[in-house]
Amino acid sequence: MKQLKDTSTEEKILDAAKEVFMKYGLYGARMQDIADTAKINKALLHYYFRNKEKLFDKVFEGALAKYFEVMEVFSNEAFPIKKRLFIYVDRIVDFYFEYPQMTMFIIKEIGNNPELIKQKIAEAKKNKTIKLIHVLEEEMKIGAIKKFDATMFMINLQSLCSYPFLASPMFKYSVKAQGKDWEKEFSTEKLKHTVKLFIENTLTK
Repeated sequence: MKQLKDTSTEEKILDAAKEVFMKYGLYGARMQDIADTAKINKALLHYYFRNKEKLFDKVFEGALAKYFEVMEVFSNEAFPIKKRLFIYVDRIVDFYFEYPQMTMFIIKEIGNNPELIKQKIAEAKKNKTIKLIHVLEEEMKIGAIKKFDATMFMINLQSLCSYPFLASPMFKYSVKAQGKDWEKEFSTEKLKHTVKLFIENTLTK
């Protein structure tokens, strides 16, 4: 009789793999690192995932799917544009809280294996309509929001949401040097509020 795999063990492996892959990338990560992080032996890890590539696919594709699900709110015309942007901020900050090094991970992996990463991004985006710049420009045309550079707005929005997580080691050091406690000074709710102020000030006439 075939042995059933324990879903809780598989989830523990995926959590460990996410941490290791985000830190070291596909080529830098080792199966032993993942087993150690998951606190299981390597043989058990290979029982669940035969090789590193299959485990990477599971982790990365899951992360990308979540990311593009967050982006889909921009196409939801049931909400005014400002509401869509606020929903996006709430969801993307929560995403970066779960995957704090996602931005750096993609940058590194594009450098190491550009075709593989481009292919996986294209697969994750398939049948999804994500056109923030186009939506903003259309809103400007009808006078719903004031005119601004939509491309630069998108860059600033993404940076405000991702950079505090990406550069948190540097910020922790800087905040500590000024006699403050990073854990007390920073929170996802504070970040969401700050980004929404940026949106409000940019969109409002």
